[in-house]
Amino acid sequence: MQRAITTTDIANVFLGLPIELEPELREMNNGDLAGILNEEALVKYPELFFKTLGMDEKYPNGESPIDFYNRIKDWFYKAVDFYKKSDGNVAFVTHSGVINIIYYIVKGLEWSNKENPFKIGNCSLHLLDVSKMEFEVENYIEYLES
Repeated sequence: MQRAITTTDIANVFLGLPIELEPELREMNNGDLAGILNEEALVKYPELFFKTLGMDEKYPNGESPIDFYNRIKDWFYKAVDFYKKSDGNVAFVTHSGVINIIYYIVKGLEWSNKENPFKIGNCSLHLLDVSKMEFEVENYIEYLES
């Protein structure tokens, strides 16, 4: 969450917009694995990786992939409804796993933690036209660089 807050603060130097923290936009809650080094996680939880979890299997003291997906899906539809009632654009700063799920929702694809076909770059911008429910530019940073 701290990386998203830092990114928001940097962008807001130029935008000057009001900021609201949205806990639902956090990355997956990996419970007891949060904050420990990979080397330690491999010793304490050998062979426990995001892609090895069953869809309804939770991290120890964390959430399952389906919990993560449902949290983001529920938030996304509320955000779309909010946007449709607003007078302008809305910006969200979040993590790649969250953005990836949003791609699946928008494109009408079934999400699974076993695959990750959408490349989400660090500090990338993804522009979504809510009225058409499609991405105008899927990765705006790569678009600008080309």
